[in-house]
Amino acid sequence: MTQKLIIYAILVAAGVGAGYALAISGGFTFPKTVVSDSQGHDDHAGHDHDHDHDHGDESANQIVLSEQARKNLGLVVEPIKKSEFWRTIVVPGTISEQPGHSERRITTNVNGVVTKVYVLPGQTVRPGEALVDIQTTGEVLANAQSSLLKTVQEIELVDLELKRIEPLVEQGSIPGTRVLEKKYEKQRLETQQLVQIQELLVRGLDTDQIRAIMDSKILLRSFTIRVPTDEEEKLSNVTSQSVKSIINHVDFKVAPAAPVAAPSDQVYSVENLGVYPGKLVNPGDELCALALHTDLRITGMAFQKDSELINQTIEEQRPVTAIFESNSSQPMVRENLKIQYADNIVDPESRLLRFYLPIKNEVIRDLKNPDGVMFRAWRFKPGQRVQLRVPVEHWKDKIVLPIAAVVREGAESYVFRENGTLMERVPVSVVYEDSRFAVLADDGSLFPDDPIAMNEAYQLNLALRKAQGGGVDLHAGHSH
Repeated sequence: MTQKLIIYAILVAAGVGAGYALAISGGFTFPKTVVSDSQGHDDHAGHDHDHDHDHGDESANQIVLSEQARKNLGLVVEPIKKSEFWRTIVVPGTISEQPGHSERRITTNVNGVVTKVYVLPGQTVRPGEALVDIQTTGEVLANAQSSLLKTVQEIELVDLELKRIEPLVEQGSIPGTRVLEKKYEKQRLETQQLVQIQELLVRGLDTDQIRAIMDSKILLRSFTIRVPTDEEEKLSNVTSQSVKSIINHVDFKVAPAAPVAAPSDQVYSVENLGVYPGKLVNPGDELCALALHTDLRITGMAFQKDSELINQTIEEQRPVTAIFESNSSQPMVRENLKIQYADNIVDPESRLLRFYLPIKNEVIRDLKNPDGVMFRAWRFKPGQRVQLRVPVEHWKDKIVLPIAAVVREGAESYVFRENGTLMERVPVSVVYEDSRFAVLADDGSLFPDDPIAMNEAYQLNLALRKAQGGGVDLHAGHSH
């Protein structure tokens, strides 16, 4: 009996082992356990597991942005408006001074020793402000002053003599020819005085200094070199009116022939200071160099093949845009500049045609040091590089967006259109783009007044891609 039981157990074990082997080899399958929800529904009912899940093209091109996300991006959404646009070419340029107007060299007309310097390099000065004090050492200026003083004293003596003898002539005590002789002598001395005053004016003395010499009867040993004024420049050509104003103690003013810039516009910077107290200077020596950077110009450099385009731009006065490098995310742009003229020659070495655009400088700041000395910082500086966008073709009724509103992905270009809380990615066709704008084809993908994200298209596309590839998989963990 026991032996039969052992044989039976061996047969059962063998049968179980054979069945397990068949199961592994695929001879038959174990029944599946179906996982249902509380209502008895199968999670996989109706799913085709031989294919990827299709979530729809529409949802694949949409992204939901929270208010916080919009603020973090600084998102700007505006409706599309068709506008005009100038297709341009890019030409390099540099800021330069206006020859003959942006620099002012201050020189001396006399021999002397510098006794005081009033300014510092980089300091801001205005017309009439003191620059340098010079004590004269030359004989020429001293002799010219002495001759004038001698003439002035002789005229005064003749006037006194006339006052004495005129009553005697009326009384018949002396002949009348004596009065005529004295009047002729006074006329000769006055003519001599005019010549001597003109000599002092030519040697650099101003009208106030000459008056002071005549009034005080003291030779001028030290005088101040000042920032030139418009009036002094007009008086540089000595006239009989200016000379007579000194003799008659009349304030001589020249009526401007053309509008003169307001004093606030005439602001110089001390570019170079070549003197110091104790330095001996001679006529013609440069004391300092002043820079007038209120008005500058942009020198553009175009290739020879673009010369006809430059000429058309000058003739039609097309607006040119200047783009300056900046530390901020947006470049500094100045628009509606006009080309003033172009050179009539092409540089034989570089083969470049130079053209020029005037530009008004801008003040960044005025800063005083502890001593009250003013220093001015200008926005545009000679030597500064700039990109010029010269207009080539004028387009009308075009969809023009900022370049930050368009993102490229391979051969495709997209913009993002707002739809409630969603941002929809819309494929578009770009017909032209530069570093600032993109012009889109009017192919029906967008319509006027569509709300479009005007910036951060790249970040929106990145967020959309992350949502597509890194979002929560509803079927994660399922074995298909």
